[in-house]
Amino acid sequence: MAKEYLYHYTSIETLLLILKNKTLAFNSLQNVDDLEEQDSKDVKQIGKICYVSCWIEDSRESIPLWSMYTPNMQGVRIRLKKFPFEKYKFKKDEYHFTTDVETYIDYAKLYTEGKTTIVGNQPQLVKVEYTDDEDLIYPNVRSVIEKIEELGNGLKNTRLLTHYSFEKLGKYKRKEWDFQKEYRYIINIFLWSMQELENCKNDKDQLKLIERLDDEKIKAPYDLFFLKLREDALVDLEIMLGPKVTEAQKEIVQLVVDKYCPNANIVTSKLKIK
Repeated sequence: MAKEYLYHYTSIETLLLILKNKTLAFNSLQNVDDLEEQDSKDVKQIGKICYVSCWIEDSRESIPLWSMYTPNMQGVRIRLKKFPFEKYKFKKDEYHFTTDVETYIDYAKLYTEGKTTIVGNQPQLVKVEYTDDEDLIYPNVRSVIEKIEELGNGLKNTRLLTHYSFEKLGKYKRKEWDFQKEYRYIINIFLWSMQELENCKNDKDQLKLIERLDDEKIKAPYDLFFLKLREDALVDLEIMLGPKVTEAQKEIVQLVVDKYCPNANIVTSKLKIK
């Protein structure tokens, strides 16, 4: 039976921002701890378009995760139900949707910011696979496909088009990382705005946008990308205090919870670590 909750190890400062802003941050693969994730086999720095929020399904405490992701084990572990994000509804033809849609992406905000384009069925939640397969750790994302156009009178025109697939980004890590037992929410955030895509008149215009993926000098659209949390997602929020949290830090967490999320349940780590 699938588990209902996921767990995230973080600092007390980040907890404050999550509860105050009611958002979760997604970070580019350029900025995660495994440096191999920023490159594919054929496109350097392609990880900059893949944003992740990293969790674990195991309810048992992880000493390595306390050590790696909370300062001196003086942080917290939060528990939230899967897909705790706010949903948005858009009508057919809004932002070029071909049907009415319900999505976790606020396209009205995205359009106003004018920085990027995101496919509507994101984020995906994936279980990271740990492997020794170099073709998965460094996948090919670029390929060339044939496009055949019927010209009439039995004539055809064949063109070669560059195609990109990001299906394998962020989903595979070396077996040395398998202690993390990681789950990830993944959002692919492209290097062109919705307005730029609207203004494309033909395949050549689109290709100019897509070629940005190969330009290592172009920076990721956001330092961090945020998704809004639903109000009811925080109703049964659990906050576990790290093994080395001080009395003062406990008071800080309690003050933060009292102000921003009074329904949250604060529990203490069972670990006793010197």
